[in-house]
Amino acid sequence: MKNIAIDYVLLGKNIRKCRLDKHLSYKEFHQLSNISVKTLRNIETGNSKVSISNLIIISNVLNVSVDYLLIDSLKNKSGAIHFMLSHAFEGLTNEESTVLTETGHMLKNQMIKFESAN
Repeated sequence: MKNIAIDYVLLGKNIRKCRLDKHLSYKEFHQLSNISVKTLRNIETGNSKVSISNLIIISNVLNVSVDYLLIDSLKNKSGAIHFMLSHAFEGLTNEESTVLTETGHMLKNQMIKFESAN
């Protein structure tokens, strides 16, 4: 898999926007997440990389998915899709992964047929 670069400034902007959309102050966010105000400020300004565990906590507090926070900040969009899918399939057996992949292909084909019929 190709290296995936994260633009931490864009990620921080996404986090800040979601936090403000929820009308959460830094103090309220700290109380819900146990992430220090200083750390949150550094993440939102792109002055600090965010750990996976903190990113998950942030997404849970904001009630958005991690990929929602990341999608614009990933510089390689095809790599971003691969990154998200690889984590979505994490822990599954080969058979379960195959079933999900085949289901995805069938859904894609049905969508193409539906779009071409309209």
